[in-house]
Amino acid sequence: MSRPHTQLAVLLRRCQWMVDEAAYKLGGKRLPATDRQDLAEALDELSAALREYRDAPTDTDVDAGEPPTIVDPES
Repeated sequence: MSRPHTQLAVLLRRCQWMVDEAAYKLGGKRLPATDRQDLAEALDELSAALREYRDAPTDTDVDAGEPPTIVDPES
């Protein structure tokens, strides 16, 4: 993996872990404001990185020509 892709992968995993932890804590009404702020900042960083690298070339053509995956929040 190239450096930008590696950095993006690390950010994705970090946010995945933070979101999982936040969901667990929130379910027990134990998510402090500092954790919410940290998560918001991490997600801001991730979204900026995704925007920055959105047009970066990849090494795979596996999903070339396939429509993007759309997640329906209603389901």
